[in-house]
Amino acid sequence: MGQVPLTRRQGIGKVLEVWALVLAVLFGLPAVSSGQRPPTPAVTYCGCTCWYSGPGGKTQSKGTTFTTDRSCTIYNHQTCYCDDQTCYLEYKTGSRYKGALYDCKTTLPPKLLEPPAGQRRVTPPGGTLQKSP
Repeated sequence: MGQVPLTRRQGIGKVLEVWALVLAVLFGLPAVSSGQRPPTPAVTYCGCTCWYSGPGGKTQSKGTTFTTDRSCTIYNHQTCYCDDQTCYLEYKTGSRYKGALYDCKTTLPPKLLEPPAGQRRVTPPGGTLQKSP
């Protein structure tokens, strides 16, 4: 067996280069196209209870919800700030009370928590649930 002539080796090399390029394009195209889209943010909806000393030092609690890209449980025992109606994670002008968050857990987005229109349940004074009209 003799050596393959130079021109034939060059031809085989070119074919291999073309096939390598074709494979690179086929396998690389999905990675490039997905890289052009902005990443979908991972948003977690958290619900916590803020316990604080209200007017006259009376212990009160209010539920608060917020979004984060972290686990909800890390917010347990962190500071919350409340005004007369709402509690927040960060101080806001008008916040009168300072408290601590407890029972933080993942919850559904606010829109998903509300029942669809026409399917709201009403509890009359007698205490029996009825479907609203």
